[in-house]
Amino acid sequence: MPERALDQLDLHEVIQGCRLEAGQPRAQETGYCFELFRRAVDEQEPAAWQAIDEQYRCLIQRWIHDCSPELPPQAVADIAPETWPRFWQALTRSSAPLTERFAHVGAILKYLKQCSLSVFWEYERRLRRREQVRQLLSTDEQVLSAQVVSEEEVLARIDRESLLQRVQEWIKAYVTDPQEQQVLSLSYQEGLSPAEIAARYPQEFADAQTVRRLKERVLKRARRALGNEPQPYLSRNGKNGAQRNGKIALARAGGVAVSQGQKESHNG
Repeated sequence: MPERALDQLDLHEVIQGCRLEAGQPRAQETGYCFELFRRAVDEQEPAAWQAIDEQYRCLIQRWIHDCSPELPPQAVADIAPETWPRFWQALTRSSAPLTERFAHVGAILKYLKQCSLSVFWEYERRLRRREQVRQLLSTDEQVLSAQVVSEEEVLARIDRESLLQRVQEWIKAYVTDPQEQQVLSLSYQEGLSPAEIAARYPQEFADAQTVRRLKERVLKRARRALGNEPQPYLSRNGKNGAQRNGKIALARAGGVAVSQGQKESHNG
């Protein structure tokens, strides 16, 4: 251990200590690397961030390479820097000191690795989206010759279909209450209003407010569950357009998923 407390050392001393510490077993760590992260995150020292980037750049690239060994070195080098903004944003959302969130530098590096893997999977998703666009543009060649479809519109179409699938899967898995299933089916398959549902099925639903309450209960659960999913592609309609896409997907998925669930229950 250093003779002085780590937080009293010059930053250069901390950087040098971290470089030496990085090659030692975990049991021999003396806290230099943790202190370097603390100064970068808690005290927001630019020089500390630069030192961390230099210290762990190759490690991040290795993590990404391990995910996809066939990835070209230049692609790995281009992806890796995206890890730091994600890591920074996640850690600076909280005002709690780093010492209260991580027990040792190994825990910090574990979280850094999660950020790097998340960046890699986002890169993979971007590649798949481009490939989907290419395929759609290829298969719709005759249509495209008659009307110009922009890449933005194609991406929006992909996102609507993806959102619809996620909503269908969620409804099928989590909407198991018979009354909720019936409300979704009557609302989205038959297009009935809450008042019409209550009038047609007075034994199941006391009034229109009961129907609205059941329907809103499902919608709130869906928003909470699907709110953690990536946001749909924002086209010219912006955020409101994405929200409308979500409502349309929920409407379309409601009838389909409930109908499938009802068929399965009958077959069972």
